[in-house]
Amino acid sequence: MSINPSEIIRKTDEFLDSLKLNLKEIELKNHQSIVFNSSEFRTKEILNESVYKVKKNNLPLIYTIELLEIGKLPKLLSLFENFSEKNKLKVKNKDRVNVSKYNKTHSSFLYVGSSTTDFYARLKNHFGTRGNRVYSMHLCKWDNDISYDLKLRTYTLENLKSLNTMHSIVELVEQQVWDELKPNFGKRSGQ
Repeated sequence: MSINPSEIIRKTDEFLDSLKLNLKEIELKNHQSIVFNSSEFRTKEILNESVYKVKKNNLPLIYTIELLEIGKLPKLLSLFENFSEKNKLKVKNKDRVNVSKYNKTHSSFLYVGSSTTDFYARLKNHFGTRGNRVYSMHLCKWDNDISYDLKLRTYTLENLKSLNTMHSIVELVEQQVWDELKPNFGKRSGQ
């Protein structure tokens, strides 16, 4: 079976038109801003109590995780670099921790992401109290129990009219936030 190139281009053009129309209708709204101290995610049990400070939400989210004490950034990044060197020597899918890409930007923002499903699970991965397989920051696995404060900010994408374009719009908005904040960890979505 072969494809019809002109039909593919026509359908792509229609999809882009649909994206643009839907984009004009959506609003990116501040949803919540919460401070977590690193002591709140040392163990699964402790995090299970504090993660529910985050309000439940059924809308797609863009989220940022920012280190509030910028003076602690060099130490935190040094700890990650040391961990990363040892982690690379471990066996993938056995004892290696799948950590997010390290961007070395020295931004106060550690991570920018989005979620359309289980945001609590995503946070637990970033804080490091879940397994090793999902690519996340896994903070408590390498931060050597130093004390620091993180600010989690969530933004909702409201008025998405079409499920057909939802994931593309969420990804495009996340990319713009990522480009603006240049986080230390994670890949720019879509790459």
